[in-house]
Amino acid sequence: MMDAVKAILTELKVPPDQVKTESFGSAAPSPAAAGTTAKSTAPATGPLVTFSKNNKSSRIHVDQTVLELSEELDIGIEFSCRVGTCGICKVKMTSGEVEMAVEDGLDPEDKADGMILACQAKPTGPVTVEA
Repeated sequence: MMDAVKAILTELKVPPDQVKTESFGSAAPSPAAAGTTAKSTAPATGPLVTFSKNNKSSRIHVDQTVLELSEELDIGIEFSCRVGTCGICKVKMTSGEVEMAVEDGLDPEDKADGMILACQAKPTGPVTVEA
């Protein structure tokens, strides 16, 4: 939409210095090349995270999110922004508790239904998610 409006204003010969824009959100993360993701060599000592649909469980590393652990285990949680605003990585948490610095991608109904943002969720104890 922004590009279309800018094109129309250019066609109408509106001087560029009179056109003001703002962009909200975050830049999409650039994907890492295969095999270049840094993985911790230290054993994970954090809470146990269980991915119920995949029948996989693992302890989480300190400051690791549910999404990052899911990537290590090839769970396949979809994501986009990684900053908690888009909501693509929503998954249902069936047990446990997490802390999330940003919850913008969740509406009140999501929260009431036990949804979390995997990109922001850091378990405070054992957690089970439907993924």
